[in-house]
Amino acid sequence: MMKTLTLIDRSLGLILRTIAIACLAILMLILGGNVISRMTGWFSMGWYDEIIELCFAWMIFFGAAELWRENQHFRIDWLYYSLPKAKRRIHTILVSMINIVFLAFLMVEGANLAQKSSALTPIIGFPVALLYACIPISAAIMLTYAIADIFRHSPRYAAEVEVIDDM
Repeated sequence: MMKTLTLIDRSLGLILRTIAIACLAILMLILGGNVISRMTGWFSMGWYDEIIELCFAWMIFFGAAELWRENQHFRIDWLYYSLPKAKRRIHTILVSMINIVFLAFLMVEGANLAQKSSALTPIIGFPVALLYACIPISAAIMLTYAIADIFRHSPRYAAEVEVIDDM
């Protein structure tokens, strides 16, 4: 079971990184092409802003989900390290519960936004819901990892990890 979960986790990480990197590469190509287009006047790129919006949103949200998965997202840990070691687990669980509430709200409202969006982009004709779909998907991924953090910092799990580490 753990091997399967580890495989799913690593695969998800690869997918999230690939999406974020691909979006960044597309952004660089399109923005570079737009600079060349404006400088030379050889071709028109009136559609580029629609792709830019999509790639930027997907890069940000899926990149944030990957950072959350790796526990590498930005945080200020001054309070955590100023607490005595005995209180740090409580702090971590409290922060995780606040994150869970926020991410659940983001997931639900992002899903509502994507479902209610029926517009198409003016030039290419992409559904705007495709742009918004990254919000509930990434929030669900981050929510899953935030819930896992609660279990990871529970006293029972911590005791099991200490037993395994002692072996």
